[in-house]
Amino acid sequence: MSGDDRRQSSCCRRVVFDRVLGKGTFSTVYKALVEPDGVRIALKIVHLQDITADHKTLLDCLNEINNLKKLNHPNIIRCLWWDYVDSELKIGLELATGGDLRRIIREHYDNFCLIDEPIIWSCAVQLSSALYHMYESRIMHRDIKPANIFVYGLDEEKHSMYERWKRVKIKLGDFGFSKVITDGQDMMCRSVLGSPLYMSPERMLHQKYYFDSDIWSMACVIYELVALQAPFHLNTLDMNLMTKRIINGFYPPIPSDSYSIKITKFIDSCIIVNHKFRPKISYVLRQARRGLAESRNHVL
Repeated sequence: MSGDDRRQSSCCRRVVFDRVLGKGTFSTVYKALVEPDGVRIALKIVHLQDITADHKTLLDCLNEINNLKKLNHPNIIRCLWWDYVDSELKIGLELATGGDLRRIIREHYDNFCLIDEPIIWSCAVQLSSALYHMYESRIMHRDIKPANIFVYGLDEEKHSMYERWKRVKIKLGDFGFSKVITDGQDMMCRSVLGSPLYMSPERMLHQKYYFDSDIWSMACVIYELVALQAPFHLNTLDMNLMTKRIINGFYPPIPSDSYSIKITKFIDSCIIVNHKFRPKISYVLRQARRGLAESRNHVL
Protein backbone atom coordinates (compact mmCIF):
# COMPACT_ATOMS: atom_id res chain seq x y z
CA MET A 1 0.00 0.00 0.00
CA SER A 2 1.48 3.31 -1.02
CA GLY A 3 2.08 6.24 1.28
CA ASP A 4 0.24 8.44 -1.23
CA ASP A 5 -2.95 6.43 -0.69
CA ARG A 6 -2.64 6.85 3.04
CA ARG A 7 -1.88 10.59 2.91
CA GLN A 8 -4.65 11.27 0.43
CA SER A 9 -7.23 9.49 2.57
CA SER A 10 -6.17 11.30 5.76
CA CYS A 11 -6.25 14.79 4.24
CA CYS A 12 -8.70 17.15 6.01
CA ARG A 13 -10.16 14.31 8.06
CA ARG A 14 -11.44 14.83 11.59
CA VAL A 15 -12.56 11.84 13.60
CA VAL A 16 -15.06 12.24 16.44
CA PHE A 17 -15.12 9.30 18.83
CA ASP A 18 -18.46 7.88 19.91
CA ARG A 19 -18.10 4.71 22.02
CA VAL A 20 -15.95 1.64 22.42
CA LEU A 21 -17.09 -1.35 20.35
CA GLY A 22 -14.44 -3.79 21.51
CA LYS A 23 -11.01 -4.18 23.05
CA GLY A 24 -8.06 -6.45 22.40
CA THR A 25 -4.70 -6.86 24.10
CA PHE A 26 -3.07 -4.08 22.08
CA SER A 27 -5.96 -2.44 20.28
CA THR A 28 -9.33 -0.75 20.78
CA VAL A 29 -12.17 -0.46 18.26
CA TYR A 30 -14.38 2.63 18.44
CA LYS A 31 -17.55 3.70 16.76
CA ALA A 32 -16.62 7.06 15.27
CA LEU A 33 -17.85 9.85 13.02
CA VAL A 34 -15.66 11.18 10.22
CA GLU A 35 -16.05 14.87 9.47
CA PRO A 36 -16.79 16.70 7.23
CA ASP A 37 -18.29 13.72 5.35
CA GLY A 38 -20.56 12.62 8.21
CA VAL A 39 -19.62 8.94 7.67
CA ARG A 40 -19.80 6.59 10.64
CA ILE A 41 -16.99 4.04 10.78
CA ALA A 42 -15.37 1.45 13.03
CA LEU A 43 -12.01 2.91 14.00
CA LYS A 44 -9.41 0.38 15.11
CA ILE A 45 -6.50 1.90 17.01
CA VAL A 46 -3.44 -0.24 17.59
CA HIS A 47 -1.07 1.06 20.27
CA LEU A 48 2.26 0.29 18.67
CA GLN A 49 4.29 1.52 21.63
CA ASP A 50 2.88 -1.44 23.56
CA ILE A 51 3.93 -4.03 20.98
CA THR A 52 7.37 -2.90 19.90
CA ALA A 53 8.73 -6.17 21.31
CA ASP A 54 5.93 -8.20 19.69
CA HIS A 55 6.95 -8.24 16.05
CA LYS A 56 4.30 -10.79 15.10
CA THR A 57 1.39 -8.65 16.39
CA LEU A 58 2.66 -5.70 14.37
CA LEU A 59 2.88 -7.88 11.26
CA ASP A 60 -0.71 -9.08 11.87
CA CYS A 61 -1.91 -5.46 11.86
CA LEU A 62 -0.14 -4.64 8.61
CA ASN A 63 -1.28 -7.95 7.17
CA GLU A 64 -4.93 -7.07 7.86
CA ILE A 65 -4.59 -3.76 6.00
CA ASN A 66 -2.74 -5.22 3.02
CA ASN A 67 -5.14 -8.10 2.50
CA LEU A 68 -8.30 -6.04 2.94
CA LYS A 69 -7.02 -3.60 0.33
CA LYS A 70 -6.73 -6.49 -2.15
CA LEU A 71 -10.35 -7.53 -1.63
CA ASN A 72 -13.40 -5.81 -3.06
CA HIS A 73 -16.59 -7.74 -2.35
CA PRO A 74 -20.02 -6.86 -0.91
CA ASN A 75 -19.67 -9.55 1.77
CA ILE A 76 -16.22 -8.49 3.00
CA ILE A 77 -15.60 -5.55 5.34
CA ARG A 78 -13.87 -2.68 3.55
CA CYS A 79 -10.75 -0.97 4.80
CA LEU A 80 -11.54 2.72 4.15
CA TRP A 81 -8.18 4.20 5.10
CA TRP A 82 -5.28 3.84 7.48
CA ASP A 83 -2.88 6.21 9.17
CA TYR A 84 0.12 6.10 11.47
CA VAL A 85 0.47 8.96 13.96
CA ASP A 86 2.32 9.18 17.28
CA SER A 87 2.99 5.45 17.61
CA GLU A 88 -0.66 4.64 16.89
CA LEU A 89 -1.87 2.73 13.86
CA LYS A 90 -5.39 3.86 12.97
CA ILE A 91 -7.51 1.75 10.62
CA GLY A 92 -10.83 3.10 9.37
CA LEU A 93 -13.18 0.18 8.68
CA GLU A 94 -16.71 -0.13 7.41
CA LEU A 95 -19.08 0.02 10.41
CA ALA A 96 -21.32 -2.98 11.09
CA THR A 97 -24.64 -1.43 12.03
CA GLY A 98 -26.11 -4.63 13.48
CA GLY A 99 -23.18 -6.02 15.47
CA ASP A 100 -21.86 -9.47 14.64
CA LEU A 101 -23.45 -12.82 13.80
CA ARG A 102 -23.47 -13.92 17.43
CA ARG A 103 -26.45 -11.60 17.84
CA ILE A 104 -28.85 -13.64 15.69
CA ILE A 105 -27.81 -16.81 17.50
CA ARG A 106 -28.28 -15.22 20.92
CA GLU A 107 -31.65 -13.65 20.07
CA HIS A 108 -33.12 -16.90 18.79
CA TYR A 109 -31.67 -18.90 21.67
CA ASP A 110 -33.09 -16.47 24.23
CA ASN A 111 -36.51 -16.59 22.56
CA PHE A 112 -36.57 -20.40 22.29
CA CYS A 113 -36.98 -20.40 18.53
CA LEU A 114 -34.98 -21.63 15.56
CA ILE A 115 -33.61 -19.45 12.78
CA ASP A 116 -35.74 -19.73 9.64
CA GLU A 117 -34.09 -21.81 6.94
CA PRO A 118 -34.12 -19.13 4.17
CA ILE A 119 -32.12 -16.84 6.49
CA ILE A 120 -29.55 -19.58 7.10
CA TRP A 121 -29.23 -20.28 3.37
CA SER A 122 -28.85 -16.56 2.71
CA CYS A 123 -25.94 -16.43 5.18
CA ALA A 124 -24.43 -19.52 3.52
CA VAL A 125 -24.62 -17.87 0.10
CA GLN A 126 -23.03 -14.65 1.33
CA LEU A 127 -20.22 -16.41 3.19
CA SER A 128 -19.55 -18.77 0.27
CA SER A 129 -19.46 -15.83 -2.11
CA ALA A 130 -16.93 -14.03 0.10
CA LEU A 131 -14.74 -17.16 0.29
CA TYR A 132 -14.94 -17.64 -3.47
CA HIS A 133 -13.68 -14.08 -3.99
CA MET A 134 -10.90 -14.66 -1.46
CA TYR A 135 -9.95 -17.91 -3.18
CA GLU A 136 -9.65 -16.07 -6.50
CA SER A 137 -7.47 -13.48 -4.73
CA ARG A 138 -5.38 -16.31 -3.15
CA ILE A 139 -6.21 -15.22 0.40
CA MET A 140 -7.10 -17.50 3.31
CA HIS A 141 -8.95 -16.02 6.29
CA ARG A 142 -7.99 -18.63 8.92
CA ASP A 143 -10.28 -17.32 11.68
CA ILE A 144 -13.86 -17.62 10.44
CA LYS A 145 -16.33 -17.54 13.34
CA PRO A 146 -19.56 -15.67 14.22
CA ALA A 147 -17.65 -12.96 16.08
CA ASN A 148 -15.78 -12.08 12.85
CA ILE A 149 -18.90 -11.93 10.68
CA PHE A 150 -20.67 -8.60 10.80
CA VAL A 151 -24.33 -7.75 10.30
CA TYR A 152 -26.07 -5.11 8.18
CA GLY A 153 -29.68 -4.47 7.23
CA LEU A 154 -31.25 -5.70 10.46
CA ASP A 155 -34.82 -4.38 10.81
CA GLU A 156 -34.80 -3.27 14.44
CA GLU A 157 -38.47 -2.16 14.33
CA LYS A 158 -39.89 -5.62 13.64
CA HIS A 159 -40.91 -7.89 16.51
CA SER A 160 -41.13 -11.06 14.42
CA MET A 161 -37.74 -12.79 14.31
CA TYR A 162 -38.15 -13.68 10.66
CA GLU A 163 -39.11 -10.13 9.68
CA ARG A 164 -36.18 -8.71 11.66
CA TRP A 165 -33.59 -10.93 10.03
CA LYS A 166 -34.91 -11.91 6.60
CA ARG A 167 -33.08 -9.14 4.70
CA VAL A 168 -29.90 -9.21 6.74
CA LYS A 169 -26.56 -8.76 4.98
CA ILE A 170 -23.35 -10.14 6.42
CA LYS A 171 -19.72 -9.26 5.85
CA LEU A 172 -16.60 -11.17 6.80
CA GLY A 173 -14.07 -9.11 8.74
CA ASP A 174 -11.02 -9.27 11.03
CA PHE A 175 -8.33 -10.32 8.58
CA GLY A 176 -5.45 -10.16 11.09
CA PHE A 177 -4.74 -13.88 10.67
CA SER A 178 -5.31 -13.98 6.92
CA LYS A 179 -2.59 -15.22 4.59
CA VAL A 180 -1.80 -14.67 0.92
CA ILE A 181 -1.03 -17.91 -0.91
CA THR A 182 1.57 -17.02 -3.54
CA ASP A 183 2.45 -20.40 -5.07
CA GLY A 184 1.94 -24.14 -4.78
CA GLN A 185 4.48 -24.59 -2.02
CA ASP A 186 2.98 -21.83 0.11
CA MET A 187 -0.40 -23.55 -0.05
CA MET A 188 0.89 -25.92 2.61
CA CYS A 189 0.55 -23.84 5.78
CA ARG A 190 1.34 -25.19 9.22
CA SER A 191 0.81 -22.28 11.62
CA VAL A 192 -1.97 -22.62 14.21
CA LEU A 193 -4.00 -19.44 14.55
CA GLY A 194 -7.63 -18.64 15.20
CA SER A 195 -10.38 -20.16 17.35
CA PRO A 196 -10.10 -23.90 18.10
CA LEU A 197 -13.90 -24.35 18.15
CA TYR A 198 -14.05 -23.63 14.39
CA MET A 199 -10.65 -25.02 13.46
CA SER A 200 -10.25 -27.89 10.98
CA PRO A 201 -8.74 -31.23 12.11
CA GLU A 202 -5.56 -30.73 10.10
CA ARG A 203 -4.94 -27.43 11.85
CA MET A 204 -5.68 -28.88 15.29
CA LEU A 205 -3.07 -31.57 14.54
CA HIS A 206 -0.50 -29.02 13.31
CA GLN A 207 -0.59 -30.57 9.84
CA LYS A 208 -0.41 -28.88 6.47
CA TYR A 209 -3.66 -27.19 5.52
CA TYR A 210 -5.18 -25.58 2.46
CA PHE A 211 -7.96 -23.29 1.29
CA ASP A 212 -10.57 -25.91 2.22
CA SER A 213 -9.75 -25.36 5.89
CA ASP A 214 -11.79 -22.15 5.60
CA ILE A 215 -14.68 -24.20 4.15
CA TRP A 216 -14.69 -26.36 7.30
CA SER A 217 -14.83 -23.21 9.48
CA MET A 218 -17.62 -21.70 7.38
CA ALA A 219 -19.68 -24.90 7.69
CA CYS A 220 -19.21 -24.81 11.48
CA VAL A 221 -20.75 -21.32 11.46
CA ILE A 222 -23.70 -22.51 9.34
CA TYR A 223 -24.19 -25.43 11.72
CA GLU A 224 -24.26 -22.98 14.63
CA LEU A 225 -27.01 -21.00 12.91
CA VAL A 226 -28.99 -24.24 12.65
CA ALA A 227 -28.33 -25.69 16.11
CA LEU A 228 -27.74 -22.38 17.97
CA GLN A 229 -24.45 -23.74 19.22
CA ALA A 230 -21.17 -24.66 17.54
CA PRO A 231 -20.87 -28.29 16.35
CA PHE A 232 -17.97 -29.10 18.66
CA HIS A 233 -19.18 -27.07 21.63
CA LEU A 234 -18.73 -28.69 25.04
CA ASN A 235 -19.97 -27.64 28.45
CA THR A 236 -16.44 -28.11 29.70
CA LEU A 237 -13.02 -26.56 29.18
CA ASP A 238 -11.51 -29.95 28.35
CA MET A 239 -9.44 -29.09 25.26
CA ASN A 240 -8.33 -32.69 24.80
CA LEU A 241 -11.93 -33.88 24.54
CA MET A 242 -12.83 -31.10 22.11
CA THR A 243 -9.76 -31.90 19.99
CA LYS A 244 -10.76 -35.57 19.84
CA ARG A 245 -14.26 -34.66 18.68
CA ILE A 246 -12.90 -32.36 15.97
CA ILE A 247 -10.30 -34.76 14.57
CA ASN A 248 -12.94 -37.51 14.49
CA GLY A 249 -15.59 -35.21 13.04
CA PHE A 250 -18.08 -36.08 15.78
CA TYR A 251 -20.91 -33.58 16.28
CA PRO A 252 -24.62 -33.87 17.13
CA PRO A 253 -26.84 -34.48 14.07
CA ILE A 254 -29.39 -31.89 12.98
CA PRO A 255 -32.97 -33.00 13.83
CA SER A 256 -34.68 -33.97 10.57
CA ASP A 257 -38.01 -32.48 11.68
CA SER A 258 -36.52 -29.00 12.12
CA TYR A 259 -34.76 -28.39 8.78
CA SER A 260 -34.62 -29.84 5.29
CA ILE A 261 -32.34 -32.75 4.47
CA LYS A 262 -30.63 -30.46 1.95
CA ILE A 263 -29.17 -28.17 4.61
CA THR A 264 -28.02 -31.19 6.62
CA LYS A 265 -26.25 -32.62 3.57
CA PHE A 266 -24.74 -29.20 2.80
CA ILE A 267 -23.16 -28.95 6.25
CA ASP A 268 -22.09 -32.60 6.38
CA SER A 269 -20.40 -32.32 2.97
CA CYS A 270 -18.14 -29.53 4.26
CA ILE A 271 -17.35 -30.83 7.75
CA ILE A 272 -15.32 -33.73 6.39
CA VAL A 273 -12.27 -34.81 8.39
CA ASN A 274 -10.17 -35.64 5.32
CA HIS A 275 -9.77 -32.31 3.56
CA LYS A 276 -9.26 -34.05 0.20
CA PHE A 277 -12.95 -34.95 0.18
CA ARG A 278 -14.27 -31.48 0.98
CA PRO A 279 -15.98 -29.74 -1.94
CA LYS A 280 -14.44 -26.86 -3.85
CA ILE A 281 -15.72 -23.42 -2.91
CA SER A 282 -17.31 -22.99 -6.36
CA TYR A 283 -19.45 -26.10 -5.72
CA VAL A 284 -20.29 -24.92 -2.18
CA LEU A 285 -21.50 -21.59 -3.56
CA ARG A 286 -23.68 -23.28 -6.20
CA GLN A 287 -25.25 -25.56 -3.62
CA ALA A 288 -25.92 -22.66 -1.26
CA ARG A 289 -27.64 -20.68 -4.02
CA ARG A 290 -29.82 -23.68 -4.91
CA GLY A 291 -30.70 -24.19 -1.26
CA LEU A 292 -31.68 -20.54 -0.89
CA ALA A 293 -33.89 -20.61 -4.00
CA GLU A 294 -35.65 -23.81 -2.90
CA SER A 295 -36.19 -22.63 0.67
CA ARG A 296 -37.71 -19.36 -0.53
CA ASN A 297 -40.03 -21.22 -2.88
CA HIS A 298 -41.07 -23.45 0.01
CA VAL A 299 -41.90 -20.41 2.17
CA LEU A 300 -43.96 -18.90 -0.67
